[in-house]
Amino acid sequence: MSDPKDLSQSARSGWFRPSVAFAVIAVGYAIYTEVRPEPAAPSPEIARAHSAIVSEFSGIATVSDGDTLRIGERRIELDGILTPQRSVRCGDVNVYRAAADALREITRSETVTCRISDLPGANGRDVAQCAIEGVSLNQHMVASGWARNRGGGYAEAEARARAEQRGLWGLACPADLWRGSGPE
Repeated sequence: MSDPKDLSQSARSGWFRPSVAFAVIAVGYAIYTEVRPEPAAPSPEIARAHSAIVSEFSGIATVSDGDTLRIGERRIELDGILTPQRSVRCGDVNVYRAAADALREITRSETVTCRISDLPGANGRDVAQCAIEGVSLNQHMVASGWARNRGGGYAEAEARARAEQRGLWGLACPADLWRGSGPE
């Protein structure tokens, strides 16, 4: 039978040493990282879904036009509505400016909260539902007659604004007021 002292001596001088074990693990890991497959790129559908993750932000808004505002560096397009384009007039009224003024009036010095509702628009703006103290700016613009419903679920508000001749609906405007930008 061997002396225990001899066994510990042979273990230190034998094949098992911590530095050797570490080297074997390091080489094994290096080989693994070289031969493992690269993860596949996500499909376009998954990439779009990730980029459309809803976020919410708020701040004092600066109005660009009747359906666009800015909070900080973010340009936001109000989702589901359509306002007259630049240079559109109805008689003596610059309806583009009137729509912007209507949005400016409700947002003046108020904290606007926006919730991104879709992928960025073709113009690179965030598309969002925005509100002040729970009052939807999107709905307000249609209900006050300065915007039209564009698939945003505001058809009833638009019909009421038309019937009561609010905003644009109270003006004698040409049929091309919307310049083919949406449904008539």
